Amino acid sequence: MVAHTRSIHILDPCPEDIPEAQGRSAELTGLAGKVIGLLENRKYHADAFLHELQKVLERDYGVKKVVYATKFTYSAPCAPETIDTLVGACDAIIHGIAD
Repeated sequence: MVAHTRSIHILDPCPEDIPEAQGRSAELTGLAGKVIGLLENRKYHADAFLHELQKVLERDYGVKKVVYATKFTYSAPCAPETIDTLVGACDAIIHGIAD
């Protein structure tokens, strides 16, 4: 006779890593002369929206430069090196999503 053992696997839905608490950056006094990062998430129309936003920022708000970056996929966190590049180069970052 063969004995069968059954087990139940309980999954914990909590994240394994606890994110590091970070404070807010200093408030920008304006956008003129600033470098703004635009981070696209690859959802449908996100690129079109952010490219239009880039035109508005440069034309109407005097933004000096826009740094454009794209996530690998909308369903995963952004690569740390992409975030690090944007943080190092930009005064502010806008993460654009669309559908």
